[in-house]
Amino acid sequence: MAKQASKTVIGVFVVSSIAMLIAGVIIFGSGDMFKKTMKFVMFFEDSVKGLSVGAPVIWHGVEVGSVSSVVLKANTKKLTVDVPVVIEVDPSRMEIEGERINKPAENMKLLIAKGLRARLALQSFVTGSSMIEVEFFPNTPVRLTGLDNRYPEIPTVRSPMDKLAQKLEDLPIEKIAGKLVDILDNLDKLLGDPEIEEIRHNLNAASQKLDRLLGNADKLVLDANRQVKEVAGNLNTKMNTLSDGMQATLADGRTLMKDASKDLDGVSSDVRKLLQDADVGIKPLLKDIQAALVSAKKAMDGATNTLVHVDGLVGERSNTRQKLNRTLDDFSAAAKSLESLMEYLERHPESLLKGKGGSR
Repeated sequence: MAKQASKTVIGVFVVSSIAMLIAGVIIFGSGDMFKKTMKFVMFFEDSVKGLSVGAPVIWHGVEVGSVSSVVLKANTKKLTVDVPVVIEVDPSRMEIEGERINKPAENMKLLIAKGLRARLALQSFVTGSSMIEVEFFPNTPVRLTGLDNRYPEIPTVRSPMDKLAQKLEDLPIEKIAGKLVDILDNLDKLLGDPEIEEIRHNLNAASQKLDRLLGNADKLVLDANRQVKEVAGNLNTKMNTLSDGMQATLADGRTLMKDASKDLDGVSSDVRKLLQDADVGIKPLLKDIQAALVSAKKAMDGATNTLVHVDGLVGERSNTRQKLNRTLDDFSAAAKSLESLMEYLERHPESLLKGKGGSR
């Protein structure tokens, strides 16, 4: 009879198979085993404090790799300590156009000639962690140590933070501190001076007066604002009342104008009728006056002939002749006046009703 398999052995086998399956998915699924990467080494003059394995490598703001090794390399003969930092770059994160050189060392020489440099940069202000930034700095010297021949070396430059720290270290701190102490001593003496104390007291009093003045000014502004509002309200009421009165006055004026227009229309009709009646009555009178003028002219012609005969009988110095001459002159003037009157009446027949001034 066959021996029955142990349940414990079967359980261990199943758990082991599941664990191996999960490990395989993690290892092979990530693709790191089949990913082709390039490694480079660099040596920094600055302290690599905050730089750890796995820190990103940034080129033009793009993460192209990570730090794979940070070790301390000491030389007992020279008594020197160096820190080679090895980075691992993923070529799949970069696209290269034009002719490509398959040797990483040759490519790095061309990039270094163009000014490729590496420097430390702050990754987080909170944690103080650092990262490596790769950029082109063509005006900087090429610093190659040659201490690690396993990988192509990238020259480094000092970081801005390290330069700032170096400038702060170069400052004469003790001298500056001594001057600050002297300034504080002089300031303490100055504040203890009685004149300064009096000035402070006067400033406090002036400040209190200014506060009271500002309070009074605020009150005055509020009162003025209230009065202006009251005046504006009264003015608005009066303007409304005046507007109503003006509207009533305008209405009465319109009614009066309408009545006056009707009266003027009636007067105009009466005047036109009167002028027509006067024209009818004046025309026969003008004919009679013209006939009288013709008769008067004939009488003057006869008188003139008579005077001619009389002139032959009476001398120039005779009283009778002089009287006759004056009479004739008066008669001639009257005739001219009458003739002028007739001409005026022909032009202005309405003057018989209105008078001479009313014809204008």
